[in-house]
Amino acid sequence: MPVTEKRYPDWVQAQRVRGTTVKKKGDTYYLYQRTSRRVPGKKYPQPVDTYIGIITPEGVIKSEKKKISLGGIEVREYGFSRAVWQLCPEGFKKPLGNDWEDVLSILIWKWSPETYLIKEGRVKAEQDFHYQFNAQAASLSRRIYKEHGVDIKELQILKSIYVLYFEKERVVSKISREQEQLLEKTGVELSMC
Repeated sequence: MPVTEKRYPDWVQAQRVRGTTVKKKGDTYYLYQRTSRRVPGKKYPQPVDTYIGIITPEGVIKSEKKKISLGGIEVREYGFSRAVWQLCPEGFKKPLGNDWEDVLSILIWKWSPETYLIKEGRVKAEQDFHYQFNAQAASLSRRIYKEHGVDIKELQILKSIYVLYFEKERVVSKISREQEQLLEKTGVELSMC
């Protein structure tokens, strides 16, 4: 018995070119790019379809969606770390001199081990410095509260704001209303630095 090819209306057939395939769902026709790949354990190459768009009598309406690869994605804590960095008072920085950024990075890492500062290469080894980090943490916490009226514990809700690193871009995750109110209260901006 011979294999028969699906027959579509002429306006759909006109869009079918070599390397593409058409799929019908309901009354709508969709155009896909068709390739194949080898799969271990399978006798023949397996088809791989990539969506192109919807076929209409006027032509193909291409998808405007941007496709990104999720294979190389990396996720880091961002909201809390960025807030502590921005709220760090001059009174904390000045006594530490040129070490203030390193000490602050280490303190943030101690409070939030998944901080984006690790990805940015900004956290150095604690052993390289001769500070009592517990005392520095207490000092920073007191100074932030005194200057900004917010406690480090209150900032903890920002830990669920993440930065997602894709191959060529960075994106900040969704921010809840409660987090947004805290950011407004403290004046913290979460734009990518």
